[in-house]
Amino acid sequence: MSNDTKIAIITGGSRGLGRNAAVHLARRGVASILTYNTNRAEADAAVAEVEAAGAKAVALQLDVGEAASFSDFAGAVEASLKGTFGQERFDFLVNNAGMGLHAAFTDTTVADFDRLMNVHLKGPFFLTQRLLPLMKDGGRILNVSTGLARFSLPGYAAYATMKGGVEVLTRYLAKELGPRGITVNTLAPGAIETDFGAARCATTRRSTRWWRR
Repeated sequence: MSNDTKIAIITGGSRGLGRNAAVHLARRGVASILTYNTNRAEADAAVAEVEAAGAKAVALQLDVGEAASFSDFAGAVEASLKGTFGQERFDFLVNNAGMGLHAAFTDTTVADFDRLMNVHLKGPFFLTQRLLPLMKDGGRILNVSTGLARFSLPGYAAYATMKGGVEVLTRYLAKELGPRGITVNTLAPGAIETDFGAARCATTRRSTRWWRR
């Protein structure tokens, strides 16, 4: 592999929006390190799809809600960069992994809130921090938010609150990482009927409380 090949780390890249992003990047010659939480077979299928689209990929296990695991994950990333791609640094980070919660404000528990915070806010904050030494100057960070941070629908107070925090974090990262030439942006989509959001898009599955990407 050429040392000029761009490499993206995409959390939650084994499915849904993250997987589609990896395939799209592969068509532009960008290699990927995809993360998955538990489903290794799904991750392997994603790697195969990315490679069929024209770029190399590897899958690494990561629970973005467990910040204590980030040092080990960074070590695995460093080993993959050297062993698989023959490089020391990566170019792009997409903080995409997450889950959703549909629950009224009055029904949201402390455990619900903490779970969302660990995955959607604490996770991207400290994972990005831990991976920065491995990112090239001039790199790119994309934090996935939601349209629900701009409009309000009943049942999404906790989820949208976390994404609002992500958008504030994005602005601060852009300021602090600017001297390294690293740009930081937010992607805030509306409802997308992937395997992540279909539970909330399909009227036949309105009872689903948690969903994950």
